Amino acid sequence: MKKYLFTILLFGASCGWITAQRADTRTVETRIADLLAQTPANDQKSLERNAGEVAELGKAGITQLVTRLAAPEKGQNAAVEYAVGGFTYFVNQPGRESWRKMAAEAYAEALPKLSDKTNKAFVLFQLQQVDKGEGLTAIAPLLEDNDLAGPAARALAASGTEAAGAALLKALGNASGSRLVSFAEALGDMKYRPAASAIEKIAEGSDKDVRKAAQYALARIASPTSEGILRKAAEKSGLVYEETNATANYLQYLARLNQNGEQALAEKSAQALFSKASSSGQAHTKAAALSILADVKGESSVAELAKAAQSPDAKLRGSALANLGKFAGPATTAALLKVLASGSPAVKADVISFLGNSGTEAALPAITRGLTDKSPAVKIASIGALGKLGGESGVAKLLPLLKSNDQAVAGAVKSALLTTKGNAVIDQVASAIPGASDVAKVALLDVLASRRAESKLDVVTGLLTSSNPAVKSAAFSALKGVVSGKDLPQLFGLLNSVKDGASLAGVQEAVKAAVRSQGSGDQQVSQLLSNMNQSGNKAAYLPVLASLGGSQALAATISSFNGGTEAEKKSAIQALSQWSDDKSLDELYNIAKSTTNAGYRDEAIAGYVATVKRSQANPVQKVILLRKALEVAKSTDSRKEILTELQRNKTFLALMTAGKYLDDPELQQTAAHAVMNIAMGNTQFDGAVVRSLLTKTMQVIQGPDAEYQKEGIRKHLSELLPDDKGFVSLFNGKDLAGWKGLVDNPLKRAKLSADSLAYKQRLADEKMRSGWIVEDGMLIFTGKGDNIVAKKEYGDIEMYVDWKLDANGKDGDAGIYLRGTPQVQIWDTSRVKAGAQVGSGGLYNNKVHKSIPDKVADNALGEWNTFYIKMVGDRVTVELNGERVVDNVILENYWDRTIPIFPVGQLELQAHGTKVYYRDIYVKELPRVEPFRLSDEEKRDGFKVLFDGTNMHEWVGNTEDYFIEGGNLVVRPKGGKSSGTRNLYTKDEYADFVFRFEFQLTPGANNGLGIRAPLNGDAAYSGAAELQILDDTAPIYSKLEPYQYHGSVYGIIPAKRGYLKPLGEWNYEEVYLKGPKVKVILNGTTIVDGDLEEAGKNGTLDKKDHPGLFRKTGHIGFLGHGTEVKFRNIRIRDLSGKEEPAPVAAQPEGRKAKKEKKKRK
Repeated sequence: MKKYLFTILLFGASCGWITAQRADTRTVETRIADLLAQTPANDQKSLERNAGEVAELGKAGITQLVTRLAAPEKGQNAAVEYAVGGFTYFVNQPGRESWRKMAAEAYAEALPKLSDKTNKAFVLFQLQQVDKGEGLTAIAPLLEDNDLAGPAARALAASGTEAAGAALLKALGNASGSRLVSFAEALGDMKYRPAASAIEKIAEGSDKDVRKAAQYALARIASPTSEGILRKAAEKSGLVYEETNATANYLQYLARLNQNGEQALAEKSAQALFSKASSSGQAHTKAAALSILADVKGESSVAELAKAAQSPDAKLRGSALANLGKFAGPATTAALLKVLASGSPAVKADVISFLGNSGTEAALPAITRGLTDKSPAVKIASIGALGKLGGESGVAKLLPLLKSNDQAVAGAVKSALLTTKGNAVIDQVASAIPGASDVAKVALLDVLASRRAESKLDVVTGLLTSSNPAVKSAAFSALKGVVSGKDLPQLFGLLNSVKDGASLAGVQEAVKAAVRSQGSGDQQVSQLLSNMNQSGNKAAYLPVLASLGGSQALAATISSFNGGTEAEKKSAIQALSQWSDDKSLDELYNIAKSTTNAGYRDEAIAGYVATVKRSQANPVQKVILLRKALEVAKSTDSRKEILTELQRNKTFLALMTAGKYLDDPELQQTAAHAVMNIAMGNTQFDGAVVRSLLTKTMQVIQGPDAEYQKEGIRKHLSELLPDDKGFVSLFNGKDLAGWKGLVDNPLKRAKLSADSLAYKQRLADEKMRSGWIVEDGMLIFTGKGDNIVAKKEYGDIEMYVDWKLDANGKDGDAGIYLRGTPQVQIWDTSRVKAGAQVGSGGLYNNKVHKSIPDKVADNALGEWNTFYIKMVGDRVTVELNGERVVDNVILENYWDRTIPIFPVGQLELQAHGTKVYYRDIYVKELPRVEPFRLSDEEKRDGFKVLFDGTNMHEWVGNTEDYFIEGGNLVVRPKGGKSSGTRNLYTKDEYADFVFRFEFQLTPGANNGLGIRAPLNGDAAYSGAAELQILDDTAPIYSKLEPYQYHGSVYGIIPAKRGYLKPLGEWNYEEVYLKGPKVKVILNGTTIVDGDLEEAGKNGTLDKKDHPGLFRKTGHIGFLGHGTEVKFRNIRIRDLSGKEEPAPVAAQPEGRKAKKEKKKRK
């Protein structure tokens, strides 16, 4: 039988929540289809909404939904199963009784209407969860079906009604094999007493499966007449747990007898079993029988349990003590005290632990005697029990034990003292320390610290000079637990005087704790600084400042480095390296950059790298920070350390950075491993630059795994794109090769003659060389001049570029022009008056589409920033320093807003009068779609392209869910209630027209073409009409009305069916609209030829109100229903005010269509 989908309902892939655009007018079948299109739910809220949709269908609608289950060979049922299973889950929630009853009745009504047994089993599983008797008449007949008897029996058993039991018992009489097994188990699960005699007759038969099921059932029904059968079976199994479950069944039977009021038989049988289970292998059975006896006999079993508590078998002893816990009282205590008097050490230890855990204070004298027992186990157990029972008075009995150096005793006493309640404990502990052994002193110091014994600081400080190293260490460690703000003067004294490193660390931790006890803030830092400035050991204070953090503490730490002793300098670097956040990074960098002491530089670099590693910055930011450290690191070890950390942040620019050190003999191996690990961790990093680095790495890498690593690199290289398809460097870091000056804007350039363009280009190049220079591997705009332009023009690209504004510059401003069009913005975010506070990365010159970034992600002025820019078609995505700030937004044509962005154009770095630095400019050309072009015939007829695969200039509305991918207009919902349901419209209105397009459906696809529609409201009704775009073959749409299938004028005129191409293939469709006349031609066949006015004269087919039916003009729109559809080659011929053309049945003339025309000829 198939595995049901219910258990994964919450985790399925989402198709998005669809808010039906005609929610108040849809037929039940339409509502079901819309519901199924949005399953499975992707989260709890979606699942809840879907359940509400199912409930709104009502009993009849739910029945209709369930009957859509098709035979597996005829269709896919996943969507129906998800919808029904999700509803089943919800109807069992509190407050959903009306839903539960409706579900049970609907499922029961649907059950006989299904023919496939797999589907019937699925429905029976749902009934098993919701039925309380409503489904009896539908379920009972299926008990005769060999394939469905099991699911049917389980469903009836779950309902728990008398009638269900009677039906199962009746069916048991003439059943055999698996049916007999299913009925017996079901009757057992119901605990149906009338079935006992019938099941007893089959419980000792030859069929082991039937026998096992029958004994299972008898154990749960627990009729007195079944005792002999189950006892014999248990004895035959050896009174042990094994595959027949006979012993387990017998034990359950005895427990159920007791529950049913058959105490006498239960006691007699359990007693006999207890006696018979005497071997070591039967210990579990004997213990279980003892528990049953305790439940049956109650407190009268105490003596028997106490006797069992003396057993040498730990399992039986444990069972006895556990059951004695049910009968706490004087009788139990007395019985156990007798056990203590004569029991073995193991028995005594278990009993004492039990008495302590059960809170039996009457046992305290006996437990106290255990403290001096010769058995270590008894002594340890007594210590633990006294800790639980003795309270503060018991502490006095425990402390004398600490005169010895017994580690186990000291540990047990410590544990007891930590859990003993009462404020006097710390006084007793402190008083005991002088006379305790050294081992005990260590334990007691930990007790004082753990119990926050702030009044005992003097006790702890008295041991700071102990001659025993362990005690001294424990005392310094305990300091932090016994101090408060009032102790700071004393702690400052220790900071000034303690020299030993480990001891000093204890004092520093104590100071941190004392300061924290006063809160946090400038006042605490000031207090610390005041004492530090008067101290002769300033270095000891700096780690404490690091834990406090803040600007005041940071400034003091830097001051200590700049003007302090050697010890203070080292401590300052250590403190900065352990700072509470990453605010110390700049200071560590400054030390590394400015110091002439190589040791300090290396320590600062090490601290800097460690701080970067633990920071919450994203990989792109970490790479920027690590590259900054590389600029000042001088020692080989420091640079190796940076490169090692660099490879943990697998970005493209990390790869390029590591590759620069492949020729450095001292760093070559570290760089090679970094290149290998970064490049092979991302197949998107390709192109000549990447291939070159990996090839070099393969040549130089060494080590025991070198051959294996080389083979891995070879394999990776074989999978990369060709060199001309990947990333290339636009800036060589040496000169301006590959760049030219700017000549006018794209529109003006296009009008220049070749000679004029060449002349102006020479002038522009001269101007470029005066305004743009190369220094230290950076491309720098000096602040005077014009844009610099990459010599090659680009269309669709991915791009990486690092940039920074001059730290001392004023009104910093720059940008990157894509296809010669401004711009991805760069500016100084402090320029609030200019609006720069929104951050860099936005499409600054946009007017219609979003122009500002989604967030501010700029680094500080004067610091490097990394752009990742992707442009496909007219869409731009920008990531700044690893944060997405622009997400697939249309870039408008600044030079002429009446036309879309140019398909190709110049890549420019903007000159805006302020100094700007660039480095590491890499571009990858993406496969560019050839724009769709009209045929000569269409040009003559006056057609206009609305979508050519490169831009969405002619469209308004939902440009988020509708986007360009691979030259196609794709709607792919991202999830959420309204995702994919908002519409995309032509920006212009059309009255009469011929509209041609191609589309590709996905399974269950549902969209529509709105005609003469307004920009708001439900276009299917407020517009003239909606022409359905639908996967007619999807099972979820199998029961729609004729006027709801593909091509139909929705609810008004049905379309001919059967002319869609198979899923995955492109369909060609033409819509002709002239006045009320509408014609739809699909793949060369006219599937609709009608008159809107005539169709609506006496009411539409769907009997709904269509207020927009007689609109004369409006937008054309793609009406989303939350599913994925692709469109391409969209064009229109405006017929407004023109003579009606001859009937057309045109075929596509654009991309991928000319071959079809040739075939027709």
